[in-house]
Amino acid sequence: MQTEYLLAFALIFALDSISPGPAVATVIAKGSTIGLARTMPFIAGLVLGDLVLFVLAVAGLVALAAALGPLFAIVKWLGVAYLLWLAWRLWHATPVKVSASRVAGEGGRLFGVGCLMPFGNPKAVGFYVALLPTVIDVTEITWQVAVPFSLVIVTVWTGVLGAYAACADRAGHLLTSESARRWLNRGAAGGLVGAAGTIAARQ
Repeated sequence: MQTEYLLAFALIFALDSISPGPAVATVIAKGSTIGLARTMPFIAGLVLGDLVLFVLAVAGLVALAAALGPLFAIVKWLGVAYLLWLAWRLWHATPVKVSASRVAGEGGRLFGVGCLMPFGNPKAVGFYVALLPTVIDVTEITWQVAVPFSLVIVTVWTGVLGAYAACADRAGHLLTSESARRWLNRGAAGGLVGAAGTIAARQ
């Protein structure tokens, strides 16, 4: 595994993570109402749920690569197309509304809600399926390859969500601004276009 591929994955994952979607909107709402510390179980649940999606995506791609053989190379271009489509959606998207309504329960129950939320977001599954073949040789994947990518997911996703919750705890009114959320989307969209171009140019 080349370090540059891991860094590319980290960058694209970070750009996708900072775009305010349902998970981020809920974290902002929780951070502004109950504070960072009490929001952490929910964040931990979101991270664990994403890790499960990552494992499922890898398993599915390994099976698909074995079935398609040399034709699997076309998946790279499908990944590039998906990143461009995602960038277009982010640029034109109406910012997700941040609601201050509470998620029922705290502690363990809040952790459970966080674990389940990623499975209700089809974009999360599509993101992993589209991106992984561009940075991992799924025909030769081993745990030594999968573990660093898993650590990137944990580190980046926890950092992004924790930063949102901390900012909401201190200055929630800034994050609830529709204009601010719109420009976050557009910044992430521009980064994804650049990432798609880099992947397309790589041999």
